[in-house]
Amino acid sequence: MRRSSLWNAVLLAVALALAVACARRVPPPPPVAAAPAEAVCFACFWDHQEPGFKDELAAFYEKYATPDPLIRADVRYLLGRVLGDRERLCGALHDLEALREQLEDPRRRLLADETLAFTAGECGGDASHWFGQAAASARGAGEAWKGSVYEAAAGGTFRPAFGETPIRRRLDVPADAVAVVLGESAIVVAPQERVAVQVERTVRDWLSYQMTFDMVRKPEARDALLTYHEGARLRDLLAAVDARVEALPGTIAVRRGGTWYAPDEEGVFRFEVLPDKIQYPTTRIAGDLALLLDTHGISSLVQSAVGREAALVVGCGDHPAKMQAAYHLARRGTDVYFPCDRFVSEVIGYEAPGVLVGSAPIRKEGERAVIGGVPVTFRLDETIVVENADLRGRFQYYDAPARYFRALGALAPLKLEWVSIEAPGQSARVVQRARDLDATAIAVRVQTREDYEPVRDWLVERAANRAVLFHTAPYSDGYRLFSEFPGRTTFGDPRPRFLRSLPETSAARVE
Repeated sequence: MRRSSLWNAVLLAVALALAVACARRVPPPPPVAAAPAEAVCFACFWDHQEPGFKDELAAFYEKYATPDPLIRADVRYLLGRVLGDRERLCGALHDLEALREQLEDPRRRLLADETLAFTAGECGGDASHWFGQAAASARGAGEAWKGSVYEAAAGGTFRPAFGETPIRRRLDVPADAVAVVLGESAIVVAPQERVAVQVERTVRDWLSYQMTFDMVRKPEARDALLTYHEGARLRDLLAAVDARVEALPGTIAVRRGGTWYAPDEEGVFRFEVLPDKIQYPTTRIAGDLALLLDTHGISSLVQSAVGREAALVVGCGDHPAKMQAAYHLARRGTDVYFPCDRFVSEVIGYEAPGVLVGSAPIRKEGERAVIGGVPVTFRLDETIVVENADLRGRFQYYDAPARYFRALGALAPLKLEWVSIEAPGQSARVVQRARDLDATAIAVRVQTREDYEPVRDWLVERAANRAVLFHTAPYSDGYRLFSEFPGRTTFGDPRPRFLRSLPETSAARVE
């Protein structure tokens, strides 16, 4: 019995070791079908939108005019999904089949063939044939991995591998620390460096009626970028440095169970894609395969960004999976800028050579651009008044300050005062509590004019007042605080630096 027990223990130890060794690459499941399977609920997307918006959007696109035949077909496809109109959807395929031979640009030809492949099954077409065509077009566009996926899908042999990406973190806080510096992290962008970006809110935004992006792979001109959210910050970047900004459409995702995943550079599906991005009417679906035309978030950019040898990746960071993808890129030495930084708390103390920066400003320094690099010091014995929220939908991001300082406060002896808000535009609650406590530090999100004015007025009151801004850089009112109050506004830095003594000129010493 003792020998048997010892042998069982040895077998258990070996099994555990093998499990650890395989943690980052899960064995592949059976083939993924590029054929009708459990349906994606495209109609469910509208459950989370304002009443009447679906009809308003459909009415706009009904009248949408463009000289580009590929965009016309794409808009027809979008309308088919929005309205649940199979005749219109299949009509878009008919348009693309007639058009594809005229499309000289390989990226545009690829989109046409991909759309035919992913949607043929719904319209009585031969999906295998069109996946074969899409495989050839993908290789012609320089996307060999995607071509191999489509070739396997055509033959019914596609077996995706899945993996995980645990974030390795370490933050050493000296026992005698007296202060913390936030905002030192900085990404430096040199002339002609390649910057890979998500499609949505940079070059195209179907929800906001911006559909002029032609799918051609090229560096985007500053004037071609959208004027809000990530597009606005990319405009700032190009105003500071002559970089090469390239949007990355057309990421493949695979469903496993009820969850969809996007791939890393080796084609291992690691990064969760949120359900609403799958439910976009511009997403192409074939069984358990999806094509994310309007890429959104770092999780949908890894495979393409690495393939394009991007030095910097720019996209949304408002989900843990997006932070896993950002960490994965940083581990390869790629920098990541995510102005929407609700989940920056997930990467506090990350260990990787690349630099991760959240809701930070951009400035010109000589011939280069600098993202971040706006350090502000906070004493550990001073109170920081932190905004918190329990909101839903498009207002949920107001909990970003609390997420960050809750995580940092678990690692360092901070004095934190929590203030809950119940709606946007309530930053006055935060600054009033700071006045009540005679506190000189707040952490807040500034999206609206109603958020901006109380924070601005409070910063004007005295030079000691400082603010850490979260999920703020995408919005013009919030973003201006960085330039209006330099040295006193900063961002939730994933790499805080702790001090054993205060610098003589620190604003944190001012009472």
